[in-house]
Amino acid sequence: MNGASGNGASDGVGASRRESVLQRRLSLADMLDLPSFVEVVRSFSELYRVGIKVMDTAGDKLADVKVGHGDFCSYVFGFPEGRSRCTATVARVKDGPVALVQGARPARGDGAEAAGIIALPCFTGLRYLVMPVCWEGDTLGRVILGPFTPEELADFPPSLTDISGVDLSRAHELVARVRRVPERTAAQVLVHFGQVLAALVASGQRAFLATQLHIEAMLETHRDLEANNARLAQANIRLKELDRLKSTFLGTVSHELRTPLASIIGYSEMLAEGLAGALNPEQLLYVRTIVEKGESLLNLISSILDLSQIEAGRLRLVMGPVDLGSVIQTAVSSVAPQAQRKGVELEVRLPPLPQPRLAADADKLRQVVVNLLANAVKFTSSGGRVSVVMSEATAQHELAAPGYRVCVEDTGMGIREDQFENIFQSFYQVDGSSTREHGGAGLGLAIVKSLVEGHGGRVSVESEFGRGSRFTVVLPLQPPLSEHGGFSALAPTPSPSGHDRF
Repeated sequence: MNGASGNGASDGVGASRRESVLQRRLSLADMLDLPSFVEVVRSFSELYRVGIKVMDTAGDKLADVKVGHGDFCSYVFGFPEGRSRCTATVARVKDGPVALVQGARPARGDGAEAAGIIALPCFTGLRYLVMPVCWEGDTLGRVILGPFTPEELADFPPSLTDISGVDLSRAHELVARVRRVPERTAAQVLVHFGQVLAALVASGQRAFLATQLHIEAMLETHRDLEANNARLAQANIRLKELDRLKSTFLGTVSHELRTPLASIIGYSEMLAEGLAGALNPEQLLYVRTIVEKGESLLNLISSILDLSQIEAGRLRLVMGPVDLGSVIQTAVSSVAPQAQRKGVELEVRLPPLPQPRLAADADKLRQVVVNLLANAVKFTSSGGRVSVVMSEATAQHELAAPGYRVCVEDTGMGIREDQFENIFQSFYQVDGSSTREHGGAGLGLAIVKSLVEGHGGRVSVESEFGRGSRFTVVLPLQPPLSEHGGFSALAPTPSPSGHDRF
C-alpha cells in the first residue's frame, strides 16, 4: 500500500523519526492475522480436497496446505529427470510472473479472467491455478491452487512417460489419489477464496493501521517527552549553577557587610556612653536608634549568611555532648530583654535533672531556640505569654528513636492552617505588603527547619488563627551523620511572596 509521500523528520534533540506506516508499502503478512488465516486456508483445502498455498511478493509462504498429491509428486521426484522437471515447474509456479507468458494461459471459469487467474500445466499432466493478490493497486502476493487432476486428463503426457524408470501403473495408482476436478470448478473455488482473502485483508489493514498509528503516536509522545526531559535536565543544570552563584554572592556580600556594620554599631555605642563627649537627650536618642537598627541589620545579615552556607552545603555541625536544658536557658536569657520591652511573659519548664546529654552542635541548637522564641515574642501582643517546654528523654515516634521534644508556645496572632507548610520556606511572608505590622525577611523558620533536620530531627507547627501557635522540635539523642560527619540539611525553598514568622 502506498501512503503519503514525505521524508522522515527529526525531532528537537536530533534523533531521526522512523518512517510512518502511512508512508511505506504494507506487506500481505502485515494485513493478515496469520494463525487465523492459516486456519481459513486449511478449511478451504479440506472442504474442496485440493492444496492451497499463499505467498507474498518476497516468495515467503504465509500458508501451505497440501492435500492428496504428496505421494504422487514424491514418486516422480525420486527420478533424476523428474526432479529437475519438478524443480522447474515449482519455480515457475512460485516465482514466475502471474501473466500469460512462459506456458501460462487464462484460466477457464466464471470470474477467473477478472480475478487475473492463470492456468499453469505441470509436466505430469496435473495443473495449477495461480491468482495474484492485489490491494489498492499493489500486488501483495499470489494464491496457488493445486496441483489437481484436470477432468479431461485421460493419460499421462510424454513429458512424464519419457522419464526413464517410471512405472506407469504405479503412477496411475498414485495419481488416482489426487483430486480430479474440472478447471472451471477449481477456478470458481479460487475466485471464492480470493473474495474471502480480500475481506480479511480489508479488515486486517484497518486493524494494522490503527495499531501502528497508535504505536507511532505513543512513540512520538515518548520522543517529545525525551526531548522535554533533555531540555529540563539542561535547565536544571543551569538553575543549579545559578543557585550556587546566588548562594556564593549572598555569602560574600553578607560577609563583607558585617565588618563595617560592626564598626558602626561599636562607634555608636561609644558615642552613647559619652566616650567622645556628653550628648544631649535628643542626640542620645538618635545614637541609640542607630545601635538598635544596626543590631537588627546585623542579625539579618547573619541569617542571610547562614542561609547561603546551608544552601551551598558548607555549614558543618560541630558535634559534642550537649545539655539541652542549659541551651534553652541561655536562649531564654538572650530573648528576655526583648520580651520585657514588649511586656510579654516568658515561661520555662524543664524536666528534673539530670537528663541524658544529646549529641549536637550547641551553638546551632541555641540558634534554633532563639529563633523560635524571638519569633513568638514578636507575634505576641503586650500582656501575652510565651512558654518553652522541654520533655524528658523518651522514645519519639516521629523519629523511631529516643530523644527530646521542645515546644515553644505563644498566645499571639496564630497562623492559618493553609500556611503551615509555606512558613518554613525561605523569604516567605504571609503578609507580603509594604505596610505589614511585623518586619522581617522570612528567614528564621527556614533556618530552624534546616538546622533541626541537619540534626536528624523534625519541626512542626500547630496553630489556631487568632489564638496562638505551638512549634514543636523533636531531636534524637544520637543524630545520623553524613558519611563525612558533616551537616546535610534541606535547602530552604524560596517563595516569591508571603508573611514571615521571623
